[in-house]
Amino acid sequence: MSIILGINCYHTDSSACLIKNGKLEFAIEEERLNRKKHTSDLPILSIKECLDKTNTRDDEITDIAFNTNPNSNFFKKLQFIIKKFNFNNNFIKRYNKKKKLNQVFKNFFNFNNNIKYHFIEHHLSHIASAFYASEFEDAIGLSIDGSGDFTSLMITNCDQKGIQIVKRISFPNSLGIFYHAMTQFIGFKKFGDEYKIMGLASYGKPIYFEKLQKNLFIKNKKFFSLNLNFFNHSDIKFKYSHINSDKFPNLYNKNLVNLFHDEIKSSDKSEFEQNFASSVQKIYEFYFNKILRSITLSNFSKNFVFAGGCALNSKANNMLISKKFNKNIFIPCAPGDNGGSLGAAFYICKNKKENNNFSNPYLGSSFSDHEIQSILLGQYKDKVNYRKFNNIDEEYDLATEIIINKGVIGWFQGCMEFGPRALGNRSILADPRNKNIKELINLKIKRRENFRPFAPAVLQDFQADWFEESFNNKYMSSVMNAKREKIISIPGVVHIDGTSRVQTVQKSDNEIFYNLIRTFYLKTKVPILLNTSFNENEPIVRSPVEAIECMLRTNMDGLFLNSYFIKKKSDY
Repeated sequence: MSIILGINCYHTDSSACLIKNGKLEFAIEEERLNRKKHTSDLPILSIKECLDKTNTRDDEITDIAFNTNPNSNFFKKLQFIIKKFNFNNNFIKRYNKKKKLNQVFKNFFNFNNNIKYHFIEHHLSHIASAFYASEFEDAIGLSIDGSGDFTSLMITNCDQKGIQIVKRISFPNSLGIFYHAMTQFIGFKKFGDEYKIMGLASYGKPIYFEKLQKNLFIKNKKFFSLNLNFFNHSDIKFKYSHINSDKFPNLYNKNLVNLFHDEIKSSDKSEFEQNFASSVQKIYEFYFNKILRSITLSNFSKNFVFAGGCALNSKANNMLISKKFNKNIFIPCAPGDNGGSLGAAFYICKNKKENNNFSNPYLGSSFSDHEIQSILLGQYKDKVNYRKFNNIDEEYDLATEIIINKGVIGWFQGCMEFGPRALGNRSILADPRNKNIKELINLKIKRRENFRPFAPAVLQDFQADWFEESFNNKYMSSVMNAKREKIISIPGVVHIDGTSRVQTVQKSDNEIFYNLIRTFYLKTKVPILLNTSFNENEPIVRSPVEAIECMLRTNMDGLFLNSYFIKKKSDY
């Protein structure tokens, strides 16, 4: 019997997962437990949660897989260090830190002496997280992100024999770092803010495309090469640390500020930001398309899997589901660094000839009605009123009635999703037909930028009636074009450019969420709900306490917590 623990650490979005005898039983991100967004802390809490929720002792674990290999690309790393003439730097410190990972975890857990430690290269882990979850027999694999193990892009051939590397782009050239740097330049300084540029891009025009391409990129036969004169990350002294996502150092330097000095000075601030965001997105799409054209020439497989942080660029991913890119597509629920724990564990699982079982993303914590009742009768007895449903159809009926009457509800059911997107178990839901719903949710709950769109969760049976593309978009991996005649019916979930980041909802994946949307459909003839993550400028809620607290400090119109409906006492 094998019990494999997968770990992502010393990188953003720390996480852990546990596989028993080839079955993925549990996975969780550290931020859901320590409540620090994009944390890179050691995932001690996540590992403990994995062990607790699967009734596993730490001394039963047979293998630990890390999604990093400090020795990969060793000579390229050495050349980089020698070229910079500095052996006392952050790069060396990070290398030494990763080399000692197996020793670090021994300080927290009672692992047995026969346990095996595996270090899987960062981008191999990304691609493994996609390929081995896809159920494809073979596929071309692509991973793009900022950087991991001195690589920023990797292309592979994947089949039942394993994953073979075909091409890689090495640090410091990186599309992910380019996009991150431009995100910082426009004023979004927190780690992980890149999605804000995606949302803002649709409001502008790409008038700075040529200027960015001419100055920030160098023409050559490679997919792309950065002009490092405009960036800080190749400086050996640069503190490329993920410890605090709120204080991440600037990846761009003063040369970029000087390059756009006149435009910033002479333009309206919001207009400049919109046009700059549009230009940055177009630059990414230009080079992404260049990469995809190369992949289409490969006859290795008709299937394609994509992971890495850049796989979260749902706007660019629309290229993948177009008819021009004629391959079957799979993007996992957590293509970023959080999914690295899955990929590393899958990689070792496959080497052991064990088939992992990854049927859906609902891999996290769940809570019983008994636990919820104890909480309601305890610390919240003077703060909330509640009722318990004995019939789930009554719950669907009340939830949809509140939504139809311009309400916004919290929806907390079953096991928590793994990955950055709420998929119907830790969601805030509202009526997509309400043209003012975006402003209403931002006013009541989210308190975020008004230009950011909300997503539609659509029943798979009806998706073709409302959206142009036929892709099974179960993890919100790509935007889709809403059908023109339907936009007027769902203005709350269609962006200014006519697209929506769709979640395709199948009954086999999430029967409760599916039936809720179906109840709404039977009342309105619209098979769609607005779905956004259950949080308020914090990590997505994990526990009943966090859900209730979020309801209490916002103007949510009610919380559906398993079989309970909860409201503030002041609202009754």
